[in-house]
Parts: sequence; structure tokens; C-alpha cells
Amino acid sequence: MDRKTYMKQVYSHYWLGARETIYGFSQYDRNLCAYISSNITKEATLLDVAVGTGYPFADFFQRSGYSMYGIDIAPSLVAKCLDSNPNINAKVGDAETLEYSDEVFDCAYCFHSTWYFPNLNQVVKEMLRVT
Repeated sequence: MDRKTYMKQVYSHYWLGARETIYGFSQYDRNLCAYISSNITKEATLLDVAVGTGYPFADFFQRSGYSMYGIDIAPSLVAKCLDSNPNINAKVGDAETLEYSDEVFDCAYCFHSTWYFPNLNQVVKEMLRVT
């Protein structure tokens, strides 16, 4: 089984509740959000690559007034994200081939997930392209 299939079908089940119940919203996470918030305006449009369930990052930014988008390879995680916070424009997709136009986002980020990507360089190129 390749890494992408594993993330879609197996490992994603762990993340349906692990972020909220095990990891939470740490001070480190809050500092990442504060850094972004201090460098972009509330009118900004953000993309969370590997959004998962939306918690804590996309949820934080959406509740703070940003226009929030997210993408994740796992349909079960995106479904939970949309159910928990329908104001996050989340969809299923592959970070190596983002289905967005060039320069559509003011900020794109990926926290705690880069090690999951088989081709991280391609993901970074895509994030830069859409930002």
C-alpha cells in the first residue's frame, strides 16, 4: 500500500479524534497562529494544506474572521471538518496537485503534516503557486 492510500484509508481514522483528545491546541500551535495573524489582515484568504478535521488551525482562523480553505487527502477527515465547521471551505484533494488557480490565497500553510507527503518539494511548489 502506498503512502497516499494509507493516509486516505488507514491512518486518517486515528486523526478523526486524536487531535482534539490527545494533542489539543498547544502553546506552540497558538504561537503559529499568532505569528500568521500578526502578519496578514483579516481580509486575507488562507489555505490549510492537510486540514484534517479543521482543528485547531483552520478552526482558529475561521473563528478569527479569515476566509478559510482547506484540503486533505482523506475523505473522512474532510467530512468531519465540514460537519464541525461548515464555514471552512474544505475539500478532498492531493497536496501535490492543488486544484486552485495561481495566486488565489494570501497565505498557505501546512502544520504538523509535511512528513506525510511522498513528494514534499512538489507540495511546497504548489503552495507557492497558489499563494
